[in-house]
Amino acid sequence: MIITKAPFEACSSVLQIAFAGAASLTIMLAVPAIAQEAVDNIVVTGIRTTDQLSEIPNVTTVIRLEEIEARNKVSVADLLRNLPGIHVTQPSGQGGVTRIFVRGGDQNLTLILLDGIRVNDSTDSRGSAFDFSTVNMHDIERIEIVRGPQSAVYGSDALAGVINIITKETAAELGGSVFAEVGTDDYYQGAIDFSGPVGDEGGFSLRVATKDDGVPVEGTTFESDSVTGRLSLGSSESWLMKFVASYLDSEGTAFPEDSGGADLAVIRDVDSRSSEDFRLGFQGSSTLSEKWALNILATWYDHDSTYLSPGVAPGVRDGVPPNGGDATLQRADIAVNAVVASSDDLTITFGVDYYDEDGVSEGFVEFFPGFIIPADFEFDRSVLGAFGELHYKTKAGPVLMASVRRDEPDEESGETTSKIGFLYDFDGGQTSIRANWGQGFSLPGFFALASPLVGNPDLRPETSESFDIGISRWSPDRSVGATLTLFHSEFTDLIDFDATIFQMVNRDEVESDGVEMQLHFAVSETLNVEAQATYMDLEFKNSDVPLRQRPDWRGSLSMRWMPTDRWLVDAAWLYVGETFDSSIPTGDMFLDGYNRLDATVTLKYSEKLNLLLSVDNLLDEDYEEAIGFPSPGIRARLGVRVQF
Repeated sequence: MIITKAPFEACSSVLQIAFAGAASLTIMLAVPAIAQEAVDNIVVTGIRTTDQLSEIPNVTTVIRLEEIEARNKVSVADLLRNLPGIHVTQPSGQGGVTRIFVRGGDQNLTLILLDGIRVNDSTDSRGSAFDFSTVNMHDIERIEIVRGPQSAVYGSDALAGVINIITKETAAELGGSVFAEVGTDDYYQGAIDFSGPVGDEGGFSLRVATKDDGVPVEGTTFESDSVTGRLSLGSSESWLMKFVASYLDSEGTAFPEDSGGADLAVIRDVDSRSSEDFRLGFQGSSTLSEKWALNILATWYDHDSTYLSPGVAPGVRDGVPPNGGDATLQRADIAVNAVVASSDDLTITFGVDYYDEDGVSEGFVEFFPGFIIPADFEFDRSVLGAFGELHYKTKAGPVLMASVRRDEPDEESGETTSKIGFLYDFDGGQTSIRANWGQGFSLPGFFALASPLVGNPDLRPETSESFDIGISRWSPDRSVGATLTLFHSEFTDLIDFDATIFQMVNRDEVESDGVEMQLHFAVSETLNVEAQATYMDLEFKNSDVPLRQRPDWRGSLSMRWMPTDRWLVDAAWLYVGETFDSSIPTGDMFLDGYNRLDATVTLKYSEKLNLLLSVDNLLDEDYEEAIGFPSPGIRARLGVRVQF
């Protein structure tokens, strides 16, 4: 599903992409050699087997626990802001609607996983979105982001990419930690975790957290509580079983979307929303022989949400009547695959998966005072998928990955998707090139299909096709590196609301062309600098209406400095260019670009005690991510982390 689009002059766009690419290549060819080895990460996203990040073609970013703790962000959205190809909007704080755009694709075009569990909400009116504010930051071990279609691996929803949030594993020794933090605007959060061994090779963990975002902007609030438990049994050398269970509840308030926010909204009442999430996961693996392994994943997800909106008064555009509703989504998922190491260079994976989801919504729209129209709907769907994957790699040669998948929904036509990736290292790994092509699709959301007011049961799946090519250059000791990636994506049959017939329809086609640039520079053993920039040209084929809230240019510069063994300084500067937006009070307009600087200082007071001082929006930049929704100003937070 998409809202509005942005055209750019084709010739100008090509020149800008070419210029950006040439500048990055110049940097890559001139990287110096300074002593510090780059970290290679184990990844599990976008591939059915676990592998080194440097040995897969997918354009993948991994945020590790060390980075998460050093940056000390209050939400996943803030943690993702400084990544290439990713744009985040969170108007006025966590109480508002958070959107994460991957290469220009709206959030409902990206598959969101929590420990491999699908958490996209099919009952949501924006498609299959997910509220990142509800994730407990202290649960997270790492986050893996794969850019480009991944439906050949995961099936529906992975049109633009995949974001996989992986929680902390169990521990081999008995221990735990406590974290507490307070800040301005009545902000506070706390977390406690406890973990230890079970038997000779198993383990357990339990984490409890609470957060109150205070009142960063008039009308915006957010609170959440969560409990997460893990249990692991067995050994990865023979058999292994992992269990995870999590419960989370949250509630928040904010001015309605398109209302003009705290600055312009005529109706001063705010939206209120709350949710409860419960998820269960089981992962099992067994090594059958030297060449065969069997894996199973079984999950359960239950999402209950409630919202109440006062509506939006008419302005330049028509207003929105008061509305509300309660929705429940339940999803069961099971996947089984076999991994065959047919030779030292070739691994083949094949398997099947099945999920069943059921959504119920009881809603209303009050078109006139006292004139209430029910908006209840119920929809269920099951999808059977079969997939195969080939992974060919040699010690000194090319890496080839190919995947194909067939998905058969019970009530809709089936979809076949494929992807192929290629990676080749030159001169001992100093230079590498990679290329990826893939297809994606997303089944229509339950709201779009079944809403009694605007639903359309004849909607077709949204689809995508994408190609990217990249080159990386590292210094001999891999202390300095630069990466340039060019991409082209086409999204077709995107679902939008047609006001002329008051119904959801397939009509949108969007092309996204862009370049992602990254630079890693270890200035010394104690100072690391990273820079990234992204340029995107988004073209909406059938309309001159610009694409909302997507800048053409964005970039960031981050630094991690450890002047002594006890002090750590992490700072990140973010630049976002001019963006187009629209609101009911004002109609269409462009929002100015902005700069934002965040910083965290960590004092390692002792081996068990860390003190943290974080300042968000350090320069107190006054900017808007949506019309009339002022950004939270400068916020200071003081935290303490104790291990035991």
